[in-house]
Amino acid sequence: MKTLFSMTSAAAVLAGAAFAYPEGAPWGADDLNGAQSCATCHFDFEAEENSALVSLDGLPETVEPDETYKLTLHFAPSGAEIAGFLLSASAGAFHHAKKGTEANEQDVRSTAPLPAKEGVSWTVTWTAPEDVDDDADGEIVFYAAVNGANNDMSSFGDRVYFRTFSVKLAD
Repeated sequence: MKTLFSMTSAAAVLAGAAFAYPEGAPWGADDLNGAQSCATCHFDFEAEENSALVSLDGLPETVEPDETYKLTLHFAPSGAEIAGFLLSASAGAFHHAKKGTEANEQDVRSTAPLPAKEGVSWTVTWTAPEDVDDDADGEIVFYAAVNGANNDMSSFGDRVYFRTFSVKLAD
């Protein structure tokens, strides 16, 4: 009886994790090595680091200071029913995003999952900073995390894909 209670309690806690962030992933959870990453809640499979299934279009090799860019994050799923994302930049700022997404300065995330069977993409607007901290060596890093989920409203069966992109800021 005690084992059944423990299993039931554990299942309730884990199912609650799936509903813990109905507005989207917690800000900052897109760094696999961070204190809390998307893989913390979606742990059924090993997180995929530097995934070729995630790409970011719209960044030139070098960005101009204070210029605005339309970036498109693409996800080519591997069996996912729905998908959501979190994208952050080490500098610059994301702007008010389209319906189903929200921006918070250096972060932008989905607030509603999209069907992902055929692939999915999100377009966001980002403005480069006027300058970059000397410690950053003139480089801006983008951290992307995409959750390819099975749409069962739990953290089980979901796969998390991470990818890092970098670009230089022109002098």
